[in-house]
Amino acid sequence: MRGILYGVGVGPGDCKMLTLQAVEVLKMADVIAVPDTKGEKTAMKVVEEYIKDKEVVYCPMPMTRDSDLLEKSHGISCNLIEEQLLKGKNVAFITLGDPTIYSTYMNIQRIMDEKGYITRTIPGVTSFCASAGALNISLCDRGEALHIIPASYGETEELLDLKGTKVLMKSGKSLADIKVALKRKGLYQYSRMVECCGMENQRVYKSLDEVSDDSSYFSIIIVKDK
Repeated sequence: MRGILYGVGVGPGDCKMLTLQAVEVLKMADVIAVPDTKGEKTAMKVVEEYIKDKEVVYCPMPMTRDSDLLEKSHGISCNLIEEQLLKGKNVAFITLGDPTIYSTYMNIQRIMDEKGYITRTIPGVTSFCASAGALNISLCDRGEALHIIPASYGETEELLDLKGTKVLMKSGKSLADIKVALKRKGLYQYSRMVECCGMENQRVYKSLDEVSDDSSYFSIIIVKDK
């Protein structure tokens, strides 16, 4: 019998934000699949208490937008996971935040679904919900819309015209340009930021004036309407 692939959201970086369902799946899984970006493996640190003595497979996930390189790495990762599933082992692929929000896991899931494997998605606490909690503010009220924007992809200024709360994810590398855009739109004073939410080096900023332009890749800006 083939094993099952689970995409497990482990939250933004604090092990206390792991859901009970995530812990249950991590304990049950035979193999833990870890995205390998050649950098610090934050997701693995979050779950280390629950995966002691478990087999670990490192899946190459380069931080690039090169579609050919990404396709190649996804293929390699799927082959590594498939090898375990064919042995009847259940595999938990861990990912920061929630697997359905800008996660590399969903690329893997789509391929494995096409191959006929059983997959399951285990939700996690999102970084933007945790950031709103750290700022002690609401994301949206009553009929107010909520917009999730990948700030590193270059269309941020145009999307700032949307009505409602704007969440700018992974803002660190584009922070200088984002500040300029927010000022042009008259939204700068309504913006707050959390850097490395849930991690040991978390920092909360009630004003973008406090933020340096070389902030972490893991930076969330929450922009409220005027």
